[in-house]
Amino acid sequence: MQAERVFLPPGTHLADANAIAWHPAEKAAWIWHPERPAGETAFLRFRLAFDLAAPASILLHVTADQRFQLRCDGEPVSFGPDRCDIEHWTVQSLRVDLGAGAHELEALVWWINDPGGVASRTDQVGADPVPRPPMAQMTWRGGFLLHSDDLPIGTGQAEWRVEDLTPAVRLFRQRIPHYFDVGPSHEFDLLRWAKADSSAAAVVMPPVESNPFGVRRPGWCLHAADLPEQRRSFWTGGRIRAVRPGWGEETFQDSPADQTASWQGVLAGAELCVPAHEEVTVLWDMQQYRCGYPSLAFTDGEGTRIEWDWAEALYEASSTDSVDETTGKGHRDEIEGKSFLGFGDRWHLHGAGELPFLWWRAGRYIRLRIRTGGRPLRIRRLGILATGYPLERSGSWQSSDREWDRLFPIFENSYRCSAHEQWTDSPYYEQMGYVGDSLLHALSNYALFADDRVTRRSIELFDWSRRPSGLVAERYPSAWRQESVTYSMLWVMMVRDYVAWRGDPALVQRLLPGVRSVLAELEALRYRDGLLAQAPGWPFVDWVPGWEFGVGPGVRAGDSSILNLHLVLCLQAAAEIEEAQGDATLARRCRLRAGTIFRAVLSRYWDEKRGLLLDTPGCEEASEHAQVFALLTGLLDPSRSAACLRALRDEGTCSAKTTVYASFYLLEALYRHGEEEAFHRRLDFWRALPRFGFTATPEAPEPSRSDAHAWGSHPAWHSVASIAGIRPGLPGFRRIRIAPCPGPFQTIECSVPHPRGLISMRLETAQDHAVADIELPAGLSGSFLWKGQRRELSPGGNHFQATNPKKHGVRG
Repeated sequence: MQAERVFLPPGTHLADANAIAWHPAEKAAWIWHPERPAGETAFLRFRLAFDLAAPASILLHVTADQRFQLRCDGEPVSFGPDRCDIEHWTVQSLRVDLGAGAHELEALVWWINDPGGVASRTDQVGADPVPRPPMAQMTWRGGFLLHSDDLPIGTGQAEWRVEDLTPAVRLFRQRIPHYFDVGPSHEFDLLRWAKADSSAAAVVMPPVESNPFGVRRPGWCLHAADLPEQRRSFWTGGRIRAVRPGWGEETFQDSPADQTASWQGVLAGAELCVPAHEEVTVLWDMQQYRCGYPSLAFTDGEGTRIEWDWAEALYEASSTDSVDETTGKGHRDEIEGKSFLGFGDRWHLHGAGELPFLWWRAGRYIRLRIRTGGRPLRIRRLGILATGYPLERSGSWQSSDREWDRLFPIFENSYRCSAHEQWTDSPYYEQMGYVGDSLLHALSNYALFADDRVTRRSIELFDWSRRPSGLVAERYPSAWRQESVTYSMLWVMMVRDYVAWRGDPALVQRLLPGVRSVLAELEALRYRDGLLAQAPGWPFVDWVPGWEFGVGPGVRAGDSSILNLHLVLCLQAAAEIEEAQGDATLARRCRLRAGTIFRAVLSRYWDEKRGLLLDTPGCEEASEHAQVFALLTGLLDPSRSAACLRALRDEGTCSAKTTVYASFYLLEALYRHGEEEAFHRRLDFWRALPRFGFTATPEAPEPSRSDAHAWGSHPAWHSVASIAGIRPGLPGFRRIRIAPCPGPFQTIECSVPHPRGLISMRLETAQDHAVADIELPAGLSGSFLWKGQRRELSPGGNHFQATNPKKHGVRG
């Protein structure tokens, strides 16, 4: 059996969804268990047996609410649906090649009820938190749908059977020291799992019937999938750090090699027998942050209980009772005297086979706890089914600075851990798409990976989120809506970046109503003098120590230079989008408004005595953020620009410093204004990461909540776009502009994916001298800027030397 995704063309306008049938899957009916009502948690297995007289290649269209795992003849075919909302419910189309003979389709489908637990930190404390579904999962009601134009095997057409596995699965939540929204843990009873009763499936929603009056029925509006299948590949390896009898919660230490040898052998492919009536705890260090499903194949083991928990790192507290949000993790390689506190899933074994699973987890460390019953457990295979979006590195980087180069595997691993059915923030705690994170992920996507479909998907998801407030949601999809005026403005900048690096006028044309709608909504939040009057939702800026929940002075009150500078940058981004799409009038209007608001910002927030922007009037403290965002507008006069840059160079001037996230904008401001020394000095935080055992980038400075937050990998983009200086010179990357900022880097060799092919450059620098070899794809030209000198670039090979530098100004 072979299967691959097939991509259908875009469908009908949303106004016709469920009023006019367009997707082939709308010929099928949605089915469910006849005795499981809507709104009730259910775990179901649908089956259909069929015969083929000859080999055939069949096209399947499949989806479910909330999630499904489709298998054919026992082999995985597709997991889904890709994260979506009700009005764009994803249908995956699959070409499946089958031989002659008997076959069986099997779909594991589940729907988890939200009991109304508060989506905050408060319900994480206590012995028995409420098990909620994943926050990123939106839903209409339980249902499963499958259609094929090639065979009469569709739901509502063929005689599908359904097994009720609900009694075999218990949901629970574990206490961990930070809020998390990834959903509940699962406990499987494999005896009940294997012996579930079977019934004829019931239709809960008939096929779509076209309505000539434009009346749309409620429920799922089908949307063709546009992403490839998520990667699922078996991985095993790493190191068994500790093996000890019992299930105690005491601290860990490395076990001697003779105690770990048999378990280490399992990772190498050997089998292992755990005797009857034994308890054992195993700490497995995968030696790199990974995402995956548990994979354990076994025989015998009747009555065995297995607990499989994941953790990013171990905690320095000597007891899990004393672990809280301020507890440190120390060096991520070290376990001596540390406590394990994580979460995962449970199984009660019966018979032989493999552990079933519903969802993937993430982390670096796995703790296995096994308690055998009256029979021994024989483990035939142990590993994870590694998962994520199938990113393939297209660009390359190598330099004379080996310390910096060894960060690239950390950056790349961060992106792989955060790329799934959309860009996600934290694969461990939330697995949700946030605008601020995704904007930074997208830029590195353009510079490092040619496949940008996951970025396009994320941009579209945020566009779909504009209802009901009109603003882009802070995170999306999300069962519980979260608003943010700052992130809504950042989404416009995210669209602008896509215009610059990729172009794609057809997609941008579909996004234009959303861009214009966001600007219209922002108009209603302004004072008479043009400044924002309020900041609805969570107007996040940065995780600055001392700022309440990442919000700076005056931001929530709507009296903030930072907030209004977001609006200026948003209007400038909208102007660039409108220009690229051919509307010069709207572009000019956006720039005029940006200028008006910026002048009002200077009038209200500029402190002439101190020579910098205040966060809010009367505030004694000033932030780097205000200076950075003002510099990025390009609207400051030379004297004020110099003052803001002095404040950034003198790190004692501003009390509120940019941290991991907002330092992206700090580095960008320093690059654009030619502050080469200050730019490279601000990279020291990342240079230190390997010395603390990080294999992905953290969310914030220590104590960091998340050890894998890809927004912290933005120096990968800055390496290419700032240090090497390779950037679009015109929208759609129709021209290239290379303005290196090499600092201490004496040689740089890199390549960058471009819609026309691969850009490659080798740069050698020594004091006032530079030698550059640049290869451009056919049809791409541009310019190379070096210390005030400009050279034109042509398609193909370009070689030249530059000497006698002059002091250069704003890079633009």
